This record gives sequence, structure tokens and C-alpha cells, in this order.
Amino acid sequence: MKINSNILSTEIHYSIFFEKPHTHYCTVDIDLDNIDRDIIIFSMPVWTPGSYLIREYAKNVDEVKVENANSEKIRVKKINKNSWSVDSKGQNHLKFKYRVYCNEFTVRTSTVNNEHAFLSGAGTFMYVKGFEDKKCILKINPPPEWKKISTGLNKVTKNTYYADNYDNLIDSPVEIGNQKVHEFEIKGIKHFICLYGKGNYKDDIIINDFKKIAEEEIKLFDSEIPYKDYTFIIHLVEKGGGGLEHLNSFVAQINRWSFGDDKLYKKFLGLVSHEFFHLWNVKRIRPETLGPFNYNIENYTESLWIAEGWTSFYDNLFLRRCNIIDNKEYFEFVDVEVNDIMRFKGRFSQSLAESSMDTWIKFYRKDENYSNSQVSYYTKGALVALMLNIEIITATNAARSLDDVMRMLYRNYKEDSTKGYTDKSVKEASESVGGIDLNDFWEKYVYGVEDLPINEYLNRCGLKLINEKSEVQCALDIETKNDNGRYIVTKLYAGGSAYESGMNFNDEIIAVNGTRVDIKLMDKILENCKTEEVIEVLINRGGIINTIPVKLLTPIPKYKIEEAECKNEDQQKFLNKWLTGN
Repeated sequence: MKINSNILSTEIHYSIFFEKPHTHYCTVDIDLDNIDRDIIIFSMPVWTPGSYLIREYAKNVDEVKVENANSEKIRVKKINKNSWSVDSKGQNHLKFKYRVYCNEFTVRTSTVNNEHAFLSGAGTFMYVKGFEDKKCILKINPPPEWKKISTGLNKVTKNTYYADNYDNLIDSPVEIGNQKVHEFEIKGIKHFICLYGKGNYKDDIIINDFKKIAEEEIKLFDSEIPYKDYTFIIHLVEKGGGGLEHLNSFVAQINRWSFGDDKLYKKFLGLVSHEFFHLWNVKRIRPETLGPFNYNIENYTESLWIAEGWTSFYDNLFLRRCNIIDNKEYFEFVDVEVNDIMRFKGRFSQSLAESSMDTWIKFYRKDENYSNSQVSYYTKGALVALMLNIEIITATNAARSLDDVMRMLYRNYKEDSTKGYTDKSVKEASESVGGIDLNDFWEKYVYGVEDLPINEYLNRCGLKLINEKSEVQCALDIETKNDNGRYIVTKLYAGGSAYESGMNFNDEIIAVNGTRVDIKLMDKILENCKTEEVIEVLINRGGIINTIPVKLLTPIPKYKIEEAECKNEDQQKFLNKWLTGN
């Protein structure tokens, strides 16, 4: 096989067409010129950066064809699940053509219909193997009724864009249609808010809140803006949610009628804050193993607890710092993170480093036993970041905080943007900022599974954890659903009454102590029971009726953060440093 290094011009040209968008197909052409090799391989990524699961995007590809400069067909052969080989010997020009079926509307997949198209790059555009560093030109050919294109790509002319390389091409999602577009500026830099779908949002509120969040995050990094423009792509949907970060854009989904609910809207703003913060933490400050990417296999790292966990620590904190939420609302968000980790046995089974490493097989495939066997590197990572922040604040008498670690990591990135961090280098940066030894901290809370002393750290800031269930004598500690009148167990928590007594996932609870029950009646019955009492639970398990004696145990705690009315001088100073950064 002859493979020369001087293949192609300096550019790879992509064109995308939507001949019949109602069929959910788009067609992609890749044009190559000045060819000087016998074999060219085209590959579709199997995953997308920011979403660490093998998604097999090639499953949506069909009608792969190749033509030369005379429109003559050239032989193409599929050589593995996501790659095609083309015999290019003697050819000066090739047009590689394929269709992609796009009918999965999430932040990490593409959708095409008669109203619009959303293109997630990894599942749409193949790369030419070995030449991912070439400049990519993208020509978009929308139906005439689609008037707008929203993307973080660099604009050349109308409907034509470019990226410096393949990584940047697929790191720039594209919304095409008739979306509403708003604009604001920060320090002369344009920011575009692109909204697809109907919803009960108010334009002026959206613009104002997005700008507040962006300004607050930019301020953390000494007001330096690392992009020429920024694009927020927001999809208003009936069902769905989540977000995905990109180099100078992000895409997020929200229920279209959530804007009238203050709590849901502020939760959404937390997502906006999270994804925007990723433009520093992940897209620039990154684990060394996450770039350059290998799009054919898993890219393992133990550092997602920093990439995602620290971002989760900061997302709602920025809402507090720009006064979108107050102290009480902020601590309610922290309550959720505390309870997601500290109530469940999974915290003793999996470390943060292991959770990061195992994301490819576990995090995106949660089952009913998840909380008993695993932890989220998002939520536990946020709690460990909270502890580390307070550790640095107290060690420096509020002169420094985790903010200073983030700034140091960003300075390191700017000195050498090709070099990522390791857990070790992040620990060293934290030690340098705090003037402390963090070996024990890292061993216990990053690599180990020791319980997090959250309350001890909160106390340093005049806060405390209380158990909201301290007055409740007993509970089953299960989650359930109503399935056409059937009372079905969907989760059981290790250490809880039901789990320890042998009840199972998918059991249908029929009666307790001879009384037919539903969810409400079960709660009433438990209110009149005492710890150590045994109740008889009649269940249907796989069509077999059985009775299980359940010994009632003290309920798993549910925590809430309370702020002391009277704090000493240090506590107030430390809390102010945490909440304001000053």
C-alpha cells in the first residue's frame, strides 16, 4: 500500500444538502484535490467529545459512493464498522458522498425534519484518516425556506464556513432553519443566543441573564475572552434536556414551558452557566488524555472529576455571584449534590478516579442499582471541589481560593496549549496556591472511598448539615412508579428497609399487613409504624404472588444546609470568600 505524506491541498471541502428534509436525511460530499496516494480512508467518529460513550454514529450512514473528476464511479470498500477505503490510484480529484439519517433530537446527535436541521458534527462529518489537521471548508445548502444558520464556525461567505482543522469542525454544532436569534456584546465581542422552538420565555430576561452569567465567568479569568464570538444554541423541546460544550458555542435543551417556573428556570440557568464555563475548563484547560482525540476508541482519563466536577461546583456558584439567586437558593442546589452522594452506599464502592475512568461503560448506562454501587464524577467532584475550596480559603486566611487554582491552570494552558493537565499537576497547583500538602486529601477523597467530612468543612464557614428525616421513625427507602394503577418498585437503596429485607426492583407492591395499598396509603401506614417493627408486604414478582416480611429500619438521612445566624469573624470571612470570590 502506497501512502505519501503530501496528499491533498491544504483544504478539505465539505458540502451538505437537504433534498427531502422530511425524510430526516442529509447528504454530505467531501471533495479532495491534488491527490497523491493509492488509498484514502474515510472514517465516522464513534463518540463525540464531552459525551463519553461509544455511540456508533456510523449506524446512520448509507449510500456511500465515490466519483472522480469525470463523475465516474470509483470503488469504495467498507473495512470496519466506521471506515471506508477508496482506491485513489491515478486520481487527481475525488468526491466522497454519503447520506446520514438524522432523527434523534439530543445535544449529542443530529436531527433533520421539515422545520429545521441540527447537526452534531461527530455524527455528521467523516474525516480523512491521517489528515485531521487540514483546514475544513463547509458549504451548507439549506432549503430556500430556511433563512438562518447559527454556528461557532468561522464565516467565509453566505452559507460557507471554515474550521482550522477537523477537531474544530466537529466541535462546532450547526442549527439551520428559522430560529430566533438575539445578540449582546461583552467588551466588543458578539454573543448570539439562538432559540429553536416555541416556549414561554421572555426575550429581555433571557438576554439579561445570559449576559450576567457570561460576564461573571469572564471576570474570574481576569476579564480575558478567549474567543472571537460565542453562540448559544437553545432547543425548546417537549421532552429532553441537558447540554454539551464546544469551543466557542454550546447546545442545550429545555422543556419549552419551563420559563414560567422560577425554580426550573434557575436550574436551566445553572446548565447555561455550566456549559459556558466549559469553554475554559475542558475546552482549554483539559486532561492530557483528552486531546488530540482518537475518534475510533474510548479516550480514558481519571480526571473527569476535575473537568466536570469542578465545573459543577462553579455553575450555580456563578448564579449566586451575579445575584440571580440568593444564599438560600444556592444552598438548595448544594443540598441536591450532597444528597446525591451522601445518602447512598455507592460512595463506599467507587472512587472519583474510578468513576472518571468507568464513564465509558457506566455513567451513561445507569441502572436501578446505580446509587448503591457508583458515584457521579459530576456531583462527588463538585463536593470535593467545595471541600478543596474551603481548604485553600482557611489555609490562606481567605487570601486565596479554588478561583486562584483555576487561574493558574489557565495560565499554564496559555503557556503551552498543546499540553493538558494530570491529577498530579492539578494537585501541585492546588498545593502551590494553598501552601499546603494535599497528599492525604487526594488519597482519601480522589483515589479512596473515605466518607466526605462535608459537615466539618461547612462548619468552617458558619454552615451545618441537618437531617430532615430525623423525626421520621421508619421508611422503605425505595422509589416507585404508578403503572396503570400498579405500584411498582423502581429503585431500592442499600441500607434501607426494603433492600435489606429482600424486596426487588420491579416488584409490584399489592398490600401491607393485609390492606391493599397505593403510594399515598403506604405513606400513611408507615407513619403509624415504629423502627424494628416487621410488616408483611404482599408483592407480585414476575407473575408469582408472595409475601415478604420487611423489618423497618431508621430512614436513610436526607440532608439540608443551614446557615448560622451568628458566625464568628473567620466563618463570615471564609463564607464571603466562597460565595463572592472577594
